[in-house]
Amino acid sequence: MTKRQKMAMLAAVLYLTIMTIGMFMLSNVYHIKYGNPKMMEVLIYNVFFAVLSSIIIYILYFRGTAFKKPKLNFWILELGIFSMLVLAAQVFLGNYNGADMKLIWTIVATTIMVGIGEEMLFRGLIFTAFKEKHGVFIGILVSSFVFGFLHITNLAGGAELGATLFQMLNAGLSGVISAWIFYKTKNLIPSMIFHGIWDMMGLVGTVVTVNVASYLSLAQTLFETIAAIVIIVYMVKNLKKGYKSPQDIPNKV
Repeated sequence: MTKRQKMAMLAAVLYLTIMTIGMFMLSNVYHIKYGNPKMMEVLIYNVFFAVLSSIIIYILYFRGTAFKKPKLNFWILELGIFSMLVLAAQVFLGNYNGADMKLIWTIVATTIMVGIGEEMLFRGLIFTAFKEKHGVFIGILVSSFVFGFLHITNLAGGAELGATLFQMLNAGLSGVISAWIFYKTKNLIPSMIFHGIWDMMGLVGTVVTVNVASYLSLAQTLFETIAAIVIIVYMVKNLKKGYKSPQDIPNKV
């Protein structure tokens, strides 16, 4: 493994360790089960240090690789539009009278950090490190696999095995889209924003339910799942042909 690959995987181990400790405390000390929105009142501190560890490793070993001038593409427009629609539906159609606003703002702060930290780790560090030596396709597959796998920490928080496996699969597929966006834009900020908004709306929606926002989120999830599978098939097909990145594929007449 290259030095960057080792440091990227070290960042993943640190992130996994910090979040596993948080999940264990959540379930065994605070007796809050994973999925309860109040879990963010406990995990916010672990998230902070987990994110900080990835940012430090980025600054030390990956600086200048993740925030180049962004390039506009279909994915930014598509995810941007749906993110704004879900956000608007949740904010303007939700009844927040009597809602626990302290909890909601804790969710907002925590999910913003999650969006920044997880995109930095899985796309900024792991994807970049493996792309450099093995090409874009392997970089996307490895980073997405690790992203999905690290959701196994939910078990320490009391999550059910079946639900955890489903979330691992779903996270892995969404990771394909996030890595593809990063590859296309050369900038992590769009993925950070989208990641944070989706996590935020999913949890805020458990406090203040807005059916329209839920239906929009479900439609977007189905779209991303299908798109991720198509991208995976495309990558595997070309890897078998010996192509490591889209630019290696000869143009067809």
